[in-house]
Amino acid sequence: MKVIKRLGTLTAALLLTSMILSACGGTTATNTPVPAPTTAAVASPTAAAAPAATATTAAMVMTTTISTGSAATPTAGMAVTGTSTISATAIPSAPTVVVGEKGSKGVIKIAVDLPTSGADASDGIPTRNGVQLAIEQANAAGEVVPGYKLEMYALDDAVNGVHDPQQGASNADQFIADDTVVGMVGPFNSSVAKAEMPKLNQANLANISPANTNETLTKPEYGQTKTYRPTGNITYFRVCTTDDIQGPEGADYAFDKLKFKTVYVLDDQETYGQGISNNFAKEFAKKGGTVVDGNSHGVPKGTTDFKSILDTIAAAKPDFVYYGGTTSNGIGLFRKQMKDKLPSMVLFGGDGIVEKQFLDDGGDNANGAYGTVAAVDATKLPEAKAFIDAYNAHGFKEALGAYSANSYEAANIIIASIKASASKWSDSDAAANREAVRAAIAATKDYHGVIGVTGFDTNGDTTNKIISIYEVVSNAWTVVDQARFGGQ
Repeated sequence: MKVIKRLGTLTAALLLTSMILSACGGTTATNTPVPAPTTAAVASPTAAAAPAATATTAAMVMTTTISTGSAATPTAGMAVTGTSTISATAIPSAPTVVVGEKGSKGVIKIAVDLPTSGADASDGIPTRNGVQLAIEQANAAGEVVPGYKLEMYALDDAVNGVHDPQQGASNADQFIADDTVVGMVGPFNSSVAKAEMPKLNQANLANISPANTNETLTKPEYGQTKTYRPTGNITYFRVCTTDDIQGPEGADYAFDKLKFKTVYVLDDQETYGQGISNNFAKEFAKKGGTVVDGNSHGVPKGTTDFKSILDTIAAAKPDFVYYGGTTSNGIGLFRKQMKDKLPSMVLFGGDGIVEKQFLDDGGDNANGAYGTVAAVDATKLPEAKAFIDAYNAHGFKEALGAYSANSYEAANIIIASIKASASKWSDSDAAANREAVRAAIAATKDYHGVIGVTGFDTNGDTTNKIISIYEVVSNAWTVVDQARFGGQ
C-alpha cells in the first residue's frame, strides 16, 4: 500500500518536520449527529493587523498599500499593462495588501488568497509574510523579466473571522480580472479551494497552495477532478501532501506508538475536517482499533458549550478523541473544556489544529494534545536557515508560522517559472504569459528550496511527501516524529 520511511526526530536536519498546519482535507464522511450542544453566533474577531505600511530594504524601496476598496481597481503606484480577453464577475472585495516594486515597463503580480483576519489570522498572516519575503528578495536581485518587477497582491478570504468559500471565489474573480496577475499562492483551506479551482482553471491562472490537503482536489480516482479542472489543464498545484496520507499516518501513530485501541472521532462538518477524520477512522479500524459508532460525529459550527458532547464521549470511554477540522471552528475551546472533564484523555487532530490559536484558546489545557502536519519542519533543515534568518530580521510583527516556509517555497516556484518564461514574455498578451507560467510550474521536477526537493506529479501534487507529528509540550507545538512516503 504505502511505502514509509520512518525518520526519528534525532536524525540529521534533513529529516525534521514543517511548521505547516493546514486547513485542508479529504473525502466526505458519514456523520453521526452528536447530542445538540449549546451554540452561539461566532463573534467577528478584530481583524489582525497587516504588515507595516512601508518596508525598506537595502537597494530597494517597497511600497505597501492596504485598502478596503475594490481589489480589481489598481492602487496608486501600480502599473497595469496588456490587454486580455479574460473576464470575471466584479464582486465587492476583501481588504487588499499590495507590496512590491515597479519596473521600467510595469509590474508582474503574484496574487495571494489566505484567511488573514479572525481566528485563522495566526496562520494566514505569517503565511502571507513568506510570499512577501520571496517577492522582496526577487526584486532586490533585479528585474525578473526585462522591464518588470514583482508585486504581491493579497486578499483576505475570511468573513466574520472564518475562512469563507464564497469570499475566496470572489477574490479569484478579482485576480482573474487583473491582466498583470500570472500566478497565485493559496488558498489555505480546501473548502475555499473547491470554490476557486474551477474559476482559476477556466482562466488558466495557476495557483500553488501551501496548505490544502484534501485528496479529492487533485486525484482522479475520487471522481471530482472534472469539476475542479473543467478545461483538462492542470492549473492547481500544492507543496504539502494529502489527507489520504495524513489521516492514516495519524492513525498509525496513535495505534502503534501511543498504543491507543479505542477512539471517538469528531469533525467540524467541513470538507477538510470530514475528509481527514474519515481517512483516520478507516485506517484506525483497519489496524484493529475500535471507532465508536463506526464513524465520525459532526460538531455544529458556532458551538461554545461542549458539555453534552463531552458527556457522550465520557460514557463511551474511548482511549482518546480524534478531531478533524480547524481551530477557527472552536477545537481549542473544546480542548479546554475536555481537559477539565476528562483530564487524562488525549486529543489528537490534523494540521488544522497545529497552530498558535489552538494554544491561545486551550491555555494550559492544550498541553498533551497531538497533531499531524503534512510537511517537513523547515526550522530543522540547513537549507532553510537563510530564509528563517531573513524572515526574523525583516521586522514582521508576526513570528515565523507553520506555513511561512511553504508559502515562501510556493512563491519562489512561481518566480522561477516567470524567469523561465522571460524570453517569450509578452507586453500585451496576458493569456500567453499565464500559460507560460503554468506550463513552467507543471514542468517542475526537482526544485531545491527551503523545504527540500519539490516536484509536481501529473495531478499537480508534490512529490515531497512528509508527515510530521507534533505534541503540545510546555504550551508549544513540538515535533516528536516524522514519516516520509514514497521514494524521495
